[in-house]
Order: sequence, then C-alpha cells, then structure tokens
Amino acid sequence: MILRRLSVLNYRNIAEAELTFSEGVNCLTGANGQGKTNLLDAVYFLSFCKSSGGAPDALNMRHGEDFFMLTGHYLSDSGTEEKVSCGARRGQRKHLRRNDKEYSRLADHVGAIPLVMISPGDQELVSGQSDARRRFMNAVIAQYDAAYLAAAMRYERTLKQRNALLREDTPVDAGVMDVLEQMLSADAEVLYAARRAFVNEFTPFFADTYGRLCPDADELPAIAFSSHFERGSLAALLADYRERERIVGHTLHGPHRDDLLLTLGGYPVRHEGSQGQTKTFFIALKLAQYAFLRTKGERRTPLLLLDDIFDKLDTQRVERIVRFVSGGMPGQVFITDTDRSHVNRILADTKGDYRHFHVERGAITAL
Repeated sequence: MILRRLSVLNYRNIAEAELTFSEGVNCLTGANGQGKTNLLDAVYFLSFCKSSGGAPDALNMRHGEDFFMLTGHYLSDSGTEEKVSCGARRGQRKHLRRNDKEYSRLADHVGAIPLVMISPGDQELVSGQSDARRRFMNAVIAQYDAAYLAAAMRYERTLKQRNALLREDTPVDAGVMDVLEQMLSADAEVLYAARRAFVNEFTPFFADTYGRLCPDADELPAIAFSSHFERGSLAALLADYRERERIVGHTLHGPHRDDLLLTLGGYPVRHEGSQGQTKTFFIALKLAQYAFLRTKGERRTPLLLLDDIFDKLDTQRVERIVRFVSGGMPGQVFITDTDRSHVNRILADTKGDYRHFHVERGAITAL
C-alpha cells in the first residue's frame, strides 16, 4: 500500500497541509515539538480511525478550532486507487469514508490500509505490563482477521457486564451469570486460537529480524504465549472462581489476562535487558510485525512509520536499522528524527526514490 497524497486540516498543530509523498522513503526532520509526530499520527488515524496515543478526537483538533479533516489517496499493491477520508466535529461522532462511501461501523475499516508504527512508547511492549503486549497482539491480528476483531469486541462488552454484576451488593442471578460466562468462553476460544497461531507463525519472523539487527548477539531472543485458557474451558474456570471474584469485584481469568513472555538468553528482558537491548528488542518486534503482515490476507504491504526511534541507541545499532530500513524493507517508509545525520545516512543508503521534509511550527516544507 502506498500513500501518494495526504491532506490535513486542523489536526493537532497542523493548520493545513497538502503533501505528495515518495513511494519509497519519506523523512521528516525538525526540532522536538514542531509537528513531526502529529503528521505521522494523521497517517495512522486514516488506518485505525483513532490517534496512535489513544487521545480523544476533541484533543486532536487544533487549538481554537472545532473540527479536523484528513484525506489520503492510496495505491494498493494490485494497482487500485483508494481514497480514505475521516473528519470529526466537536460534540459529534466522526465520519469515515472510503472511496466516498461512508462506513456504518468504523471497525469494518481496520485492515483496509495496513500500517505499522514504531515509536519510543513501544518500549512498554518489553518493560511494561501485560496489557501492552495484548494490545500488540490485537493490533496485528485484527489487521488480517475480521472474526478475531469481532470476537475481541464482543468479549470486552461481555466482560464489562460480568464485572458490573460481580460488584453488585445484591445476590447475582446465577442464570444470567451462566449465560455471560458461556458467551465469554465462546469468544475466548476464538481469541486463544488466533493468538496461539499468531505466536507460532510470528516467532520465526521475529528471530530473523532480531538476528539481522544483532548478528553478533550472544543471547538468543524468545517469545512464549501465556494464557489461562491452557487450563481448559474458560466457562468452567469462571464458574469455579465466581464467589472469589465477587470479593475482588472483577474477573481474574480469561484472555484479558493473556501475556507474551519475552526473554533474552533465557532471562526476562524487562528485568535483565540493558537500555540498548530493550530498545532493540521492541524495534525488532515491530519490524517483524511489518514483515509478518506482508504475508497475511491479500498480501498488501503495510505502511511503515518510524517515529524518533534512533535516540539512545549506539552507533552500530543505528547503522543496522538504517541498512535494514533503507535497503531491506520493501514498501513505503516514513521516518522522523531531530538529527539530520541519521536522515542523511538513510537517504544516502536508499536505493530507490525518497523525499525529505522539514517541519516547523506545524508547517511542512518539502526540501
């Protein structure tokens, strides 16, 4: 998938922009706080109908304005032209259109414009709590498995209902609870099977990517999947723990507690990894996500967004990522950085087409 042109109006600190991009590498440089990440976030929004940081739509509107509008013109791997536009007005629901036809459900758009974004916040994948790793699995699988996304959304709704009943002071209707637990168990089976298959398929992509970024590493990286569902039917587990869960007021078992166990040399990266190892690990996870998604669904190449990822990496790691991105990654890449030297190296190593933009106070200028 290629983003040929992007129109931005009142998004974050970008008042207005009409941009034409290279089909290869696009670099955006400028000081911190000028709007580089905001532009990448606009690209992200057109793929997922939300900000990459999860900010409410009202906070994505430029100060003093009551709406924003984004429009992207794309070219698919098969040569089909696509137009995606999304707008939101304060106090109203957002509208998303693909080829001028409005979606009735925003979830139906997920996966239509595949995208992978890597930013410093992704360190939470390694050093953070399990919810960051579940979001990672959800973000990958939902882009090629619509049944998984539907099951995940149903599961979350049912889980909220069960938790609300667990917190009630009055006795809970056992029949109602039985129905909710059967519903949770049915959707949990879909989530568990998809996540288990994902980890099995994804691990070789990750091992290859990490090896290319760290060819001289002594420690071998590994990913393992941990789930309560491995103990049997979730419905039976929930029934057994129902009274105990009434005491704590929430559901203790299910796919909302799944996790990925990330190790380096047999030890948890979050506890044993250095700053450089931790950053390399999560970057390898995300670059492997990009390579993995290229093999799924209709084999549409995702957009790749790299937001300020070179900071706090040693020279060798930076050079390997530069070579990996500029020479070994097919498809369209967007890169932001405050350091022109990193960008200059990327552009010097780029074998194909590229464009360079400067960002200052929300204004984006092609160089």
